[in-house]
Amino acid sequence: MVVVKRINNNAVLCVDSAGHQVVALGRGLAQATLGSELDLDLVDHTFYDVEPRYVELMRDLDLAYLEVSAQIIDMARSMLTYGLSPNIEVALADHIQFAVQRMREHIYLSTPLSYDLQQNYPLEYKIAQWALTRIDHLFEVTLPRNEIAGIAMCIINGAYSSAGAVSSDSAETQDRLLEDITRIVEETMGTAVDREGFGFARFATHVQYLIRRVATGDAIASENSGMYALAATDNPQASTCVEAIAALLMSTYQQELTDEEKLYLILHINRICSHPSANEG
Repeated sequence: MVVVKRINNNAVLCVDSAGHQVVALGRGLAQATLGSELDLDLVDHTFYDVEPRYVELMRDLDLAYLEVSAQIIDMARSMLTYGLSPNIEVALADHIQFAVQRMREHIYLSTPLSYDLQQNYPLEYKIAQWALTRIDHLFEVTLPRNEIAGIAMCIINGAYSSAGAVSSDSAETQDRLLEDITRIVEETMGTAVDREGFGFARFATHVQYLIRRVATGDAIASENSGMYALAATDNPQASTCVEAIAALLMSTYQQELTDEEKLYLILHINRICSHPSANEG
């Protein structure tokens, strides 16, 4: 494999002898030279056919999260009967890193779909249970048990499958609302959102889940919902943005957002607006 691009000190983009793009991961790759043959002894993991926006996201991910994500997905691929997206290791690593970050900042969010997931996707849920134990051990944290559902959802969403697809009418409504919400973010926060970047893909995924929950009346809530008032005080511009989004969803579904939903939106808006690609026109 020939090195064609350096992603960071632990990851490089390569092209193999068949012309396929490969992301190579390893702690010794800082010494890899562009245009040279990669020393395979330095490589711990390889990821084939990763989309460019996910490759770029790897710059923001700690190697440890990518490594544990690769372990989890290796386990999932060995147990599941369907294929998984080549992007899933990066997406799951991003999910895990954000979950650990939230926990260390004492932000705990509940997941209302836990019981349904456990009943409808028992194998994926079992893999996620193992994954949570692994994550807690490696990072010396204790993530909430409802994070099992979040990990399971990452695996399910990474499936090459049309299962669970929404109707065309619902999909059109979600697409329209996503664009309306994105415009609200751009106008309120004074930034141009890069719709081709991973940051937007991550934001879009959260918004789509949010829309589905609001449409079905399945809102998240917990004892930590009072944290929204503090977050709103610390982030007045993002709070104004969230209230405009809440008003849009209220007019569409006649459902109010809980404070915890608003808190989660503030976190995601800050992420998408603080990412370098957010300001690219």
